Amino acid sequence: AEASENFRQLAKRLEDAEEPQFAGFCYLATGKCEQTVGNPAAEVEAITLAARCFLRTEMEQQNLKNPSFEEYLNAAIAGFQQAGKVEEEAGRYSAAAALYIELGDALMKLNRPSEAMFYFEKAVKLESSSILDIVNIKSKISDCYINLGDHHNALKSLTEIANFCTEHDPCQLFHSRLATVEVLRVLLLLIISPSHHNTPPHLLQVLDKYKWEGGDEDEELCPYLDDDLSILLQSIVMAVQVHDSEALLYLEDEINEHLDAQQRKLLRLVVSREVKRK
Repeated sequence: AEASENFRQLAKRLEDAEEPQFAGFCYLATGKCEQTVGNPAAEVEAITLAARCFLRTEMEQQNLKNPSFEEYLNAAIAGFQQAGKVEEEAGRYSAAAALYIELGDALMKLNRPSEAMFYFEKAVKLESSSILDIVNIKSKISDCYINLGDHHNALKSLTEIANFCTEHDPCQLFHSRLATVEVLRVLLLLIISPSHHNTPPHLLQVLDKYKWEGGDEDEELCPYLDDDLSILLQSIVMAVQVHDSEALLYLEDEINEHLDAQQRKLLRLVVSREVKRK
């Protein structure tokens, strides 16, 4: 216990001195001491602090464009994995999920969506106590697919989110999330160019209601979207339908203020493809 406290104090001094890589090793030593005396809560805390120090070091190196063998990144991943494993063994599944989410978020910042998705999927299997957390994790998984350019699986993942929110949202608390999902699904469907041969009917219906021949004119397009966004989205679908690239370029400028960065990037893919067809 005395050795553990000494290592902890040294780690804090090293952090204050902007030496996170050395602080990380001291926190690892602290974790080893806590493991020896059978204190899993303190062990997890120390290992997690070590992992964060190594992660900070790796990010600083990459921000400075310094050469890296990624030894600190690997040490950070190993730390989060070990801490998560200890939490799982203790039955604290939500705490383990939180650690995997933190690691996944860090990997996304380092532009490693494939590795991040692995930890998000581990987290969603462990998290069962909070509907909001489940929705957030599933959204992170769909973000990984989009960043990987895997539009079919992104669409599948977003559809799972839409179904999950609809089933578990009697008080209509997830309308803003469902609005985001709706826009993403429409844009992904435009990118995929679905047909009755390769796309399930329930996904085709998402896009069909925005087309010229789709649905009743008096029927609300989507209850989660405001009128301006619904009309602009419908106009984009119709412009793609008739391959009107000039209209698309105009509509892209009009709708951009309603979209987030990810949605704007997907729309740019749609517009670029149509412009090249001209």
